[in-house]
Amino acid sequence: MSSELSSLSKREGILNQLAGQLAAQKTTIVSELRQALRATGLSNRLLISPGRLEEIAQEQVEAFLSFLEAGDEEETRQRGACRASEGLGERSALAMTEALRRACWTSNPGKEALDVALEASGRYVNAFLEGYMSGRQAEILREQERTRSAFQRAMKRQARS
Repeated sequence: MSSELSSLSKREGILNQLAGQLAAQKTTIVSELRQALRATGLSNRLLISPGRLEEIAQEQVEAFLSFLEAGDEEETRQRGACRASEGLGERSALAMTEALRRACWTSNPGKEALDVALEASGRYVNAFLEGYMSGRQAEILREQERTRSAFQRAMKRQARS
């Protein structure tokens, strides 16, 4: 039991240290996310303006750093769903999560810390993408319902003519 607590506190210490290292590189990471989002900008739906990409990059880095400290997967899922409903495209979501993973890798935390960092970034990416896919599915269903309703209205108008 004592070794489990020791291991857990050591893991938390590593994650806090990693969060501190990444926070010190925050400007660089935001820039990399922004570049990834711009490079895949055509995959986004028209709901996202190019100027919003900077804000999204900033928000995602903040959320990732918060996740490293708190480990709240549900909040991350909700963020993924929000990004999907906002219009973030699949390629953009993947590029953004890859940039965050790469930030962990390139922070050079050391062997033991790298294992913890990659595991934590993997949990973040999985939770974000789960939420994103769920949100995207909900968006598709809403769009299908709007299309069905429009079709029914058109059919009723045509029947009256």
